[in-house]
Amino acid sequence: MHITVTKSIFKNTLFIFSFLIGLCCINPSLNLAQTTNEDGWETATEEDTAPKIDTIIVERKALLAYGGDSIKIASIEGKLGVLNDTNATIVPFQYEKITFFEGEDSTCTRWEGTLLVQSRGKYGVLDATGKPLTALYEKIEFMPETCQSARGKTKVMLFHDKGKVGLADAYGNVVIRPSYDEIEFIKYYITRYGDTARIERVLKPELITAKKAGKYGLFDLHNNVPLLRSEYNSIDYLQDIKVEEKKKTHSTHILKIKQGTNYGFILLHNQAILAPQYQYLGEFSTEKGKTTGAAENLIALVQKEGKWGWINLEGKEVIKVNYDAAEPFRKDIAFVRKGRNWTAIDRNGKKALEDSYEEIKYLALESEQNAFFKTLIIAKQKGKYGILDIEGKTLLNFEYDKLTFVPEKFGFNVEINGEEKFVNLKRK
Repeated sequence: MHITVTKSIFKNTLFIFSFLIGLCCINPSLNLAQTTNEDGWETATEEDTAPKIDTIIVERKALLAYGGDSIKIASIEGKLGVLNDTNATIVPFQYEKITFFEGEDSTCTRWEGTLLVQSRGKYGVLDATGKPLTALYEKIEFMPETCQSARGKTKVMLFHDKGKVGLADAYGNVVIRPSYDEIEFIKYYITRYGDTARIERVLKPELITAKKAGKYGLFDLHNNVPLLRSEYNSIDYLQDIKVEEKKKTHSTHILKIKQGTNYGFILLHNQAILAPQYQYLGEFSTEKGKTTGAAENLIALVQKEGKWGWINLEGKEVIKVNYDAAEPFRKDIAFVRKGRNWTAIDRNGKKALEDSYEEIKYLALESEQNAFFKTLIIAKQKGKYGILDIEGKTLLNFEYDKLTFVPEKFGFNVEINGEEKFVNLKRK
């Protein structure tokens, strides 16, 4: 009985083994002991790389960087590979998915010939010769912002590993390890004259923000160094300026950084940082609204502990932060309020208007095309409205209950003691 059972087991084992051998002969793509390298890539056999004829071409692309030669993504029995012009196999037919690693911008050639492949549910990047550039990751994303620079160190790709993201360069080297929740380029927006649509731009392709546990840090790809640790609630573009230092002018960017409810800034040309301490931080300017000047003359409106004042680019308080309300400088005067009374000051903090007012504001927006209209000030004194010019001269006496500007008539619809009429504006 024992001998009979043993023989039966032997026969069953021999049958299963023979079946598997036959299955492998029928379907060579089934590899019971598939070899992979240290990065997880499958090792191609001679058969994998042999010329192919019976293929379905999925996509063809001519590569300018390779003399105009074409490569073709093709399919055989549900597996994808890549062929050259002579149908020689560049990338073996062992992948579930292959696409060209590129964005929608057809003028961007930085990633020409780069291929994104999917193997056993993971993704990797190959060059046009089929050489693996990266390890296999959960996901790899093309970053179209990399097309806005020619610097080699800005040619990076975003990869996902174990639920986190990192950056790898064009050769697969890990630039930023996958320990972040988000990695993004710093953006700003421009509006062309007469156009209401905002156009998005990348500030500098070598600058990225990295988010971890809800906090942002700043990284310089060009110098491969972190500029700010991940401890800020936000890092945003503030403005461009030109800083004059010892007969040299540095064109630079200012980034506004936020911790909690407080703002500070970082200057990018020298990485000078003002620690967040203000509840409001405006843009810096010098006389006549220029953004070029010495650091001590470039000043910005700030709010701290409920009071308003001005600091310069060195972080020094140049107009004491003791006003209850304030407006940014325009035409080198700013409106400020203490208690209930408004007045105007110059860039040295001295009074620019003799009187005080219950209300005060510019009549027209800064974007107004008529230069004269932009200098007009509407103010309220003792319950009545009047008009001043930028020097404080009265153009319309303070005797009106209501004032409505009519620019095409160069005057105002007014109301006085219940009577409505039109009053011409005369320059004095």
